[in-house]
Amino acid sequence: MPRPLILGNGTMLATFDRHMQMRDLYFPYVGMEDHTAYGDVHRVGIWVEGKGIRWFDDPSWKMTIRYKPETIVSDALLINDDLKLEVVAEDFVHPVHNVLLRRLHIRSTDGTEKHIRVFFHHDLSIYGDKQKDTAFYEPYTNAVIHYRQSRYFLVGGLTNKSTECLSSTKGGRYASVLHTMENLLSCGLASFSIGKSHYQGFEGTWRDAEDGILTEHSIEQGSVDSTVAIHCKTSPGEPTEVCMWLCAGKSLEEVLTLNETVLKETPERLHRNCANYWKSWVNKRSEHFGSLGGNLSKLYKRSLLTIRMLADNHGGIVAAADSDIMAFNRDTYTYVWPRDGAFVALALDQAGYMEVTRRFFDFCCRIQTSDGYLMPKYNPDTSIGSSWHPWYRDGKAQLPIQEDETALVLYALWKHFERVQDFEFLQTMFERFARKAAQFLTDFREESTGLPMASYDPWEEHRGIFTYTTACVIAGLSAGAQIAHVLGHHKHSETYQTAADAMRQAMLFHLYDEGTGRFLKKIKRHNGTTVERDATPDASVCVVWKFGILPADDPRIVSSMRQMRDALTVHTGIGGIARYANDSYHAVTPPSHEVPGNPWVITTLWNAQWDIVRAQSPSELDAPRRALEWVQKYATETGILPEQFNAFTGEHLSVAPLTWSHATFIETFLQFLEREKELRNDPLLSNASLPPVIQ
Repeated sequence: MPRPLILGNGTMLATFDRHMQMRDLYFPYVGMEDHTAYGDVHRVGIWVEGKGIRWFDDPSWKMTIRYKPETIVSDALLINDDLKLEVVAEDFVHPVHNVLLRRLHIRSTDGTEKHIRVFFHHDLSIYGDKQKDTAFYEPYTNAVIHYRQSRYFLVGGLTNKSTECLSSTKGGRYASVLHTMENLLSCGLASFSIGKSHYQGFEGTWRDAEDGILTEHSIEQGSVDSTVAIHCKTSPGEPTEVCMWLCAGKSLEEVLTLNETVLKETPERLHRNCANYWKSWVNKRSEHFGSLGGNLSKLYKRSLLTIRMLADNHGGIVAAADSDIMAFNRDTYTYVWPRDGAFVALALDQAGYMEVTRRFFDFCCRIQTSDGYLMPKYNPDTSIGSSWHPWYRDGKAQLPIQEDETALVLYALWKHFERVQDFEFLQTMFERFARKAAQFLTDFREESTGLPMASYDPWEEHRGIFTYTTACVIAGLSAGAQIAHVLGHHKHSETYQTAADAMRQAMLFHLYDEGTGRFLKKIKRHNGTTVERDATPDASVCVVWKFGILPADDPRIVSSMRQMRDALTVHTGIGGIARYANDSYHAVTPPSHEVPGNPWVITTLWNAQWDIVRAQSPSELDAPRRALEWVQKYATETGILPEQFNAFTGEHLSVAPLTWSHATFIETFLQFLEREKELRNDPLLSNASLPPVIQ
């Protein structure tokens, strides 16, 4: 179930399903240490006297889930005709403090006063599994705390009576905050239940809440969960506010301090701070969006915010944080692929968010091997991620890499310098990363042809010498040569550029097929001889013109792109462009000419970028505008983009949000604006600082 709502701050990340139930909780890295086991749900329910309880996944709830515009704060509307209640949910993770706050504004819809109880259930699996955890009720702060080793999670709460309670706050922690139990219970947690879950048949303490009364068992260890209740009433006038918060820390002292911060600052003030911060962040540049205003510009800003939530403060940019993909291969997308990160860095630099990309480049320095290459994927703490690429195959040793991962970081680094002109940063990066990376790309070549040695493709499915990978390596080597040249390392520059030029000629000779008039997907070579030529149409060949290896109007590019479009267009009511012919990944029907595979956001927008580059009049931008509108049409109401769509329904498949999809939308959006400005010769159509099309 793709996540329509994700909230985070670069250290703490929470994802929510379409029922406003938390499904993933990451801390202290984005995408690493999911403290909710796959499939588990953190439930929220409202009990009304005389009516009983309705959990948020009950069909009686009608939900509209949105973000507040230009923020990472939810603005969800929940209506329950059975309970005669309307709830507005404002949920957020504070940008500085590692606190998730859930604010519910509850209103009676039939004009009568109601006594209600709001239940928050937490089924934590600290460090990702159900063992050795402890949960206990802490009476001095009226909170429930879950912990294991150096991970602590505190659950607290208040009703809108919190103002009168907090007005008397004085003194130290235990003396200051609601210092009598009577006062604590009157405006905070009214009851609690701590017990077992997923063990010996116990479903969890949420079952204890269904009669409206919690047993108040105060501590449990092992496979545990907890449920807390806040009691209040709704009056016909002003809505009642119920706020629950979850503090995350590495010690008891840390979460108690965070709890104190929430009480002193108040949830309302923290909410305003969070909303104002993200509005300022996403509007850091004054831009005119030309003909792409309205919903398209909203999706552009939402894409920036979404990427920022998936960019860990330690530098790693996570591909996705949707754990439901575990059902497909018992693994997730919660890794840092240097390739994906490089494409994201290119888009962020284009949009002006260099502070995020610099942390990514630093991350790449820390993960680079001593030989200069990068492995396929990493965890956000820089440890190597899982892989199926073998080190030994068919009786021979092989390097289990995707060479584009190394090359694209080098290319993105040069593009970063072109924008910021920071020589000192570039010099540091040359010594820490670029020199070794460029030398590896130079050395990892066939001696007889100058082509890259075999590695794995961008889709991580096949091994060989790919047009895509070759183009990426040429771009990386050329970037290395330019970096070395501008820093005065002329011998290195000559070495890298000579290798790039030789590889370009080898690509045109070995990977362009004169008979079909298009670039091959890949070749395989054995003992100096080409033994396989794979002509499968593949959208990844777009990088040949994207990275300027050949001009976009070169006849070989034009022929390849037109054939690629014909072969990969999805001929259903959904449309879009598939990755390659006969793509079976998450296929909803056997691949065919009509449906070569599911449409992907990335490949559809790459196709649109070609139209943008070649447009000679404003009218020729109509097709790429429709492609941008197509992406916006199938985004969720919260502006979330997946990896791919169901070819018949438009349903999100695989993971959502996918960082790379959002980055490609940003890149295409900005390229469109720049080209529109050029064609109309109107500098007001976009900010003059917007960069040109990437080539």
